[in-house]
Amino acid sequence: MINNGRGNKSGLNRRELIAAGGAVAALTLTVNWPSVSAAQTANGGSNMLFHLDFHVEYSADMTQNDLFTIWAEEAGAALGAKEAGVVVDLWKVVGERRIIAIVKVESMEMLDQILLDLPIMQKMGQHVHVDVAALRTYEGFAADVKERLGR
Repeated sequence: MINNGRGNKSGLNRRELIAAGGAVAALTLTVNWPSVSAAQTANGGSNMLFHLDFHVEYSADMTQNDLFTIWAEEAGAALGAKEAGVVVDLWKVVGERRIIAIVKVESMEMLDQILLDLPIMQKMGQHVHVDVAALRTYEGFAADVKERLGR
């Protein structure tokens, strides 16, 4: 469990999570605000699911080996976050410098804080872009649709 900054949760805080092996990378946070607001309202701001789509570039003065050195550190952080339960799952898109992740956090603020503290963000964040979308369970959606049919 991650500390939400209000002291009422036990477990790792976001910095400890990252030191132990946090999530994936980010620079630009493009958020679908209506879906985030809907998810936060529906979930009361806790255990929100997000789809993260990372696109990693690197500058002309950086070698591929330099990139791999940073990415190896980030991979350790991502797998640590998966073990901690923050990252539900991760995928690397074949043939692209692209990572897709599903994460579970208490709030969009916590997600933003985690993203800003990642190793790859600290070292080359200006070359990383992440698209973020809030998710809801399909079961919740199906129940919502069924209820709307009865109106």
